[in-house]
Amino acid sequence: MRRAHFVAVAVVAFATLTAAPAAAVPVSHQDSVMPDLVGKTVWDADNAVPFGTRLLLVDGTGAHRKVAWPGSWQVCKQDPAAGTPLTAATAVTLTVVKLEEKC
Repeated sequence: MRRAHFVAVAVVAFATLTAAPAAAVPVSHQDSVMPDLVGKTVWDADNAVPFGTRLLLVDGTGAHRKVAWPGSWQVCKQDPAAGTPLTAATAVTLTVVKLEEKC
């Protein structure tokens, strides 16, 4: 009896831990428009676009650096422009520099 109770509790606990929170549910691109990301950190920009949007980050200095810490980089330019309708096939290109650098 104790074993059955333990198994039941373990199953419920596991199901609770693995259930996706409401915020993690993919957002549909239907009726989505491109937000204005210029001036935001890469972290905030990634959170502002619909879940699943492909982001291509380009170093604005031309040095081809990789963004390892998104909170320390800012968006200088974006393509497509703010207000452009987004689809599931839309790839977003962000030109970024480190926070202490000028766009």
